[in-house]
Amino acid sequence: MMISLLPLHLVAQISPEEVTVDSTKAIVLTLTDGSQLQGEILSVTDTELELQKQAGRIFVRLDRIEVIHTADPDAPLRRWFKNPNTSRLFVSPTARPLQKGQGYYQNVYIFISGLSYGITDNFSVTGGISMLPGVRISNQLFFGGARFGGAVSENHYFSAGAVAATAGGADSALYIGFGNYTYAHSRGSFTTGITTFSVMDDVGAYSILLGMDYRFSQRIAFVTENHVFPQESATVLSYGLRFMGEQMSVDLAFLQPGAGINVGFGIPFLDFVFNF
Repeated sequence: MMISLLPLHLVAQISPEEVTVDSTKAIVLTLTDGSQLQGEILSVTDTELELQKQAGRIFVRLDRIEVIHTADPDAPLRRWFKNPNTSRLFVSPTARPLQKGQGYYQNVYIFISGLSYGITDNFSVTGGISMLPGVRISNQLFFGGARFGGAVSENHYFSAGAVAATAGGADSALYIGFGNYTYAHSRGSFTTGITTFSVMDDVGAYSILLGMDYRFSQRIAFVTENHVFPQESATVLSYGLRFMGEQMSVDLAFLQPGAGINVGFGIPFLDFVFNF
């Protein structure tokens, strides 16, 4: 499975024995989210260290520290901007919700557009349409849905929702229901869940979602979204890179449809997302 390509944690926690207490020596802490803190270490315990900064003393948990090194007075500190895509993989949502007033516009393959918006911190709605050249408006793809979810404890999220889609009228409508769990950490997340599919009287098809994203630099993340269909003994895989700015991102990925279909490296997947 593609989800095993990257681990969720690449470094072990800093131990107290690795920390040198020296109030005369300036050091830089690089945290697991990529940000940095500069100061002097005043004390250390089994779980945290005390750092003297210009603005005062702060305490930093050891499990948040990735690297400790001597400060270079000429090197600027860096702070990564917030990941603008925590609520979604490629197509499927994670369990992390949009906050009230937050939303995004997503364009897939140029001709499919969608909007998602947070009504509250736990409830959001989504909808969209395709604009395929040469296709009558009545035969275009229309979809809409909603989901509810949020954090149940630190770094752990649950959500559930439903989406309806049609292309050509209600007689061909597809109904999708899902329940997802996400474990999030500073550089990414792992998501799993159950997705059900119903078309008219054909009820009961489902898939197991296995997905993750890992941000290995400020502007680039690895993303994979995979659906396992136990009833059909089939798997749909997708994997690729996400290029991020503070408010927008571009996904360049590949889709393996499974079912014995050989498409080599995969079918290219391209989308653009603008957050507001």
